[in-house]
Amino acid sequence: MNAERVGSLFWFVLGAAAVYGSLDLGLGEMGQPGSGFLTFVAGLFVSLMAVIVFIQSYRGDPAAQRRVSSLWQGVKWQRAILITLLIAIFIAVFETLGFFICSFALLFVIMKYLEGLNWKTSILVPALTIAGTYLLFKTVLKISLPAGIFGF
Repeated sequence: MNAERVGSLFWFVLGAAAVYGSLDLGLGEMGQPGSGFLTFVAGLFVSLMAVIVFIQSYRGDPAAQRRVSSLWQGVKWQRAILITLLIAIFIAVFETLGFFICSFALLFVIMKYLEGLNWKTSILVPALTIAGTYLLFKTVLKISLPAGIFGF
């Protein structure tokens, strides 16, 4: 089966599941949407887009006729697995070490060792990103971030 059809079927099922799940939450009424309204609309949108892609997969375009197996040729699995492991470690130690240390370490390792950027960029970009995120969450949104064992 071609990749367009497999992908569109996957997204259709996911969108339909979101629609079905949102019905249990309640859609609300006009002027007062329920907690399931946004999920319902998003699920409908995803399902509609999947149907459109599925229908378009029957056109004669050679790019739309690729097989699923051809999508996986040349994929660098080591990189994807390493990023997944880094994020899992980030999640595991986030509460203990706190926002600053975990976020800086994750971004630094990705930029320096996976992207191969120089030291200056690998330190400056995470520092500025974390500072901006901290200001956004702490001052604008008034959301506290885990301080961690060092208190910052």
